[in-house]
Amino acid sequence: MRTFCIAITSIFFVGCGGGVGNTILQDFGIRDRPEDYVSGADRVMESMRAVGATEIKRLNSANRHGEIRYDGSDALRGKFYKEVRVYTKSYPLDAQPIGRQGNRKETGFRGLIEYAYVLNESARFANRTEAAAANADIPGRAVARERYRYRFTSGGAWDGGKGELVRQ
Repeated sequence: MRTFCIAITSIFFVGCGGGVGNTILQDFGIRDRPEDYVSGADRVMESMRAVGATEIKRLNSANRHGEIRYDGSDALRGKFYKEVRVYTKSYPLDAQPIGRQGNRKETGFRGLIEYAYVLNESARFANRTEAAAANADIPGRAVARERYRYRFTSGGAWDGGKGELVRQ
């Protein structure tokens, strides 16, 4: 029986011409990959730079109206101001293959991109309407970051969907 198993295994590796056999050995880490090999995660990391640039435009467009805040530092006379996030840079962090769980047959990759933003403020106004109409052109000092998760196909292409906020 042992001889039969060895014979079948050797026929398999010889019969495949080495291509499939080499792939199997490379997948299990027994044989090294060729120098020009590019993994799926590497392809995703390359495409995440373009995704970051595209998403910075979308995030800035979505946040251009900002939020109206109340500055109550003066106890009797508080002031309203507009606060707008301006996204400046993207940092591709990680690309992981999507694991198959249960009946879900999802394939592809998930990528994490971190965005740095600055909070710009407007001048202080006595009422909310004036603050909403003002431009938030006073640059903020603090730089903060947010992480978004994106879906990619198994070939490394972005599906075009909005990112899912993971961490602020």
